[in-house]
Amino acid sequence: MAEFFEVRTLIEGHEAAAELAHGILLAGLATSIDIAEVPHPSADDATTWQLTLVTTGQQVPALERHMRSIGARHPIDREPIAHDFNGYPDWLTDDNQ
Repeated sequence: MAEFFEVRTLIEGHEAAAELAHGILLAGLATSIDIAEVPHPSADDATTWQLTLVTTGQQVPALERHMRSIGARHPIDREPIAHDFNGYPDWLTDDNQ
């Protein structure tokens, strides 16, 4: 089973964010991408876009290289996704009490 990672970064401009997301999907570097508008980390009235991607551990280095090649300047954070695929959700088994 592949190990999955959630990868996040910020990018200025909604056109740049959409272009980056489109390029990542065309290259097959992520299985899903979420784009959300967030406050700019260094300006009070500016906005930027946060990309949250899901990819395999094997694809993380290529994904990071792709993001840097298009000029991503913000940090790229990655975090393993841990799920118990053999278990059931709490709401289904009523184990959340």
